[in-house]
Amino acid sequence: MKRELLAHYVDTSMGESETYVLLGDGIASLEESMNPETDSKQWINQSSGTTILKSYTPTIEVERDDCVDDDCRTWFKKMINELPTGEAAETYIVRVDLSSKPSTGSAYEAYRRKYVVQVGSTGGDAGGDVIDKITFGGCGGQIKGTFDTATNKFTPASA
Repeated sequence: MKRELLAHYVDTSMGESETYVLLGDGIASLEESMNPETDSKQWINQSSGTTILKSYTPTIEVERDDCVDDDCRTWFKKMINELPTGEAAETYIVRVDLSSKPSTGSAYEAYRRKYVVQVGSTGGDAGGDVIDKITFGGCGGQIKGTFDTATNKFTPASA
């Protein structure tokens, strides 16, 4: 699968009305680390230990060149200027697999998770674009559903 087929959309309303924008233009790299938490045990009667997977706490690291004037840039600037904390720093990100067959029209399989926005830095070298760095820290579990790329709306799967 090509990288452009794994899309990430951030809720720029910060949970108020779910207004999703694509994390795309200006971003050369976006990595979602799953950060598994494990526990290992070895009993005295065993020659090898056992690993237990307890949980995941995903993080997403984004470096964005401030070179494209769009809704994503406006949101990045707001986060950098306001430095939100607590609940004001919480939002949703939807990961969309564009290589999957749409369930209906332009609605693709997707997963939504709450994240905390952690502003890292802004700036850069002389003569270049400003580079903004933001890390998203996962909060709780993900919800499976579909994301309609025509309307930028997430719909949770039926229970």
